Amino acid sequence: MLNNLVTGGSGFLGSHLVEALLARGERVRALVRPTSKTAHLENLKVELVYGDLDDIQSLRTAAQGMDRVYHCAALATDWGDWEAFRAANVRGVRNLLEASLEAGVKKFIHVSTTDVYGHPDAPVDETAPYRARGWQYGDTKIEGEQLVWDYHRRHNLPVTVVRPATIYGPRSITFVVEVLELLKSGSMVHIGKDGKPAGFAYVTNVVDFLIHVADCEHATGKAYNVTDGSDITWRQYVSRLAQIAGMSSPRIVLPYRLAYAAGWVMEKVYGALHIEARPLLTRLFAELFGTHQGFCIEKARRELGYQPAVDFDEGMRRVEAWLRQTDSMQ
Repeated sequence: MLNNLVTGGSGFLGSHLVEALLARGERVRALVRPTSKTAHLENLKVELVYGDLDDIQSLRTAAQGMDRVYHCAALATDWGDWEAFRAANVRGVRNLLEASLEAGVKKFIHVSTTDVYGHPDAPVDETAPYRARGWQYGDTKIEGEQLVWDYHRRHNLPVTVVRPATIYGPRSITFVVEVLELLKSGSMVHIGKDGKPAGFAYVTNVVDFLIHVADCEHATGKAYNVTDGSDITWRQYVSRLAQIAGMSSPRIVLPYRLAYAAGWVMEKVYGALHIEARPLLTRLFAELFGTHQGFCIEKARRELGYQPAVDFDEGMRRVEAWLRQTDSMQ
């Protein structure tokens, strides 16, 4: 029976992964912070280990005796303190890699992001270079991924890097709850012309792929993009979410360049005034909603036979069921 460590086990992607691993009859240890909400894990046969990515000793304890490490934890948002991003997405990765190496982990699956490509506004594949943009999230994820490859080359640590685009589904704060809040407040806008794929990846499709690459020796030492391979746009997604919640879809459409410029100005103002709250608009928000996010997944299909099991309609039905169950539309 395999022993698995899932970092970010109480979070969106991590909690779905925990459930899937348990369903396979495997042992699961979830690394969570003392402040994490773990109610949805309490009825599962999962071992909770409390620690922090910036505390290497807690990671050594968590990694001990583990066959596989799924690194799902990260600081993923479009605004915040650079030091917090470095602590989670760079030093945290280094600490976990070191702890995994010491523990003799047989496979390290690193959840990265298509943001490492720097939003090229094109459906690039895994051969595209890193492109730092001066943004906290993408730049620190690049540094973290580079550390993963360094440990693979220098220490022969068996790694696979998975780069999802826009993960959505039940329990998603960023792309379900926060979008609903923007809709309710009337702050949600469409950015750019309709028609550019948003790169949606339903959460259990990503989970299935993570487990598949962990099982597949052929995937060691490789990176893979993961989306659902659909052409669904942000406008379609937001309109469907608004329909589910009984609200109107946004009518304001900001040209991409205008949105990007406005985000730049707001970031400068918030930074100069040392305002910790997230600006109404950021450059990353404009890039995410206004550029082509349908990254190529041909490599995953060709080499691993990847075929997403949940399509957009079914995914949104599951999102609606979760929202109604949790009264999140109130």
